[in-house]
Amino acid sequence: MKDTVEGQLVPIEDVANHFKVSLSTTRKWVRDGDIPENLYVKIGKTYRFDLAGISKALLARSSTTSTTEEDTGVTDLLGSWAEEDLDDDV
Repeated sequence: MKDTVEGQLVPIEDVANHFKVSLSTTRKWVRDGDIPENLYVKIGKTYRFDLAGISKALLARSSTTSTTEEDTGVTDLLGSWAEEDLDDDV
């Protein structure tokens, strides 16, 4: 995946690759509101996403919800991803 500049909008494939999930999972996050509407734009049939904003939104969501069978995948994924990502910011 290409490095993204903060504020740059990326296609759904880049979101899925970044979080190491399938396109179906990423689409489900959009449908379920896990990715807030203010973090993507839809132009025709194409979506573009604010990757940095999505990372923050998913981290905030995982820290405010209790771990249930349904959101265990997001929480587990973000737990390991966040540790790696935080090391990069230092």
